[in-house]
Amino acid sequence: MKKITADSDTYLPILREHWDALTGMYVAFEDRAPMLEFNVVTGQIRAYAAEDYLEELSDRTREETKKQYKKTVAEGALMVFVRDESKEILRSYIFALAKGSSTRARRQIRKKQRMTMNDE
Repeated sequence: MKKITADSDTYLPILREHWDALTGMYVAFEDRAPMLEFNVVTGQIRAYAAEDYLEELSDRTREETKKQYKKTVAEGALMVFVRDESKEILRSYIFALAKGSSTRARRQIRKKQRMTMNDE
């Protein structure tokens, strides 16, 4: 089995490139502790109810991923699944979120909300 490192992982640079959008999506649904999925083929980021998403995983990975997700939420971290349909890959990543790390995303969301409210 090939060991994946940060240097050899093709998805980490893509996730870094979309980090503000990922954290923005997380912040938008943060009170629901969402499961995020980034589709590298379409570039879409989706937030799912974690329990529903985890139930859709294969029997082989479901229970271990549930444990990882509970730990991730308890630590205030972020779990993101990357889906690459062209290679038939679904891979999870866990990122520690430093205090205030999503402040920029929070400000962007609040700004959009204010703009929407002003338009009404």
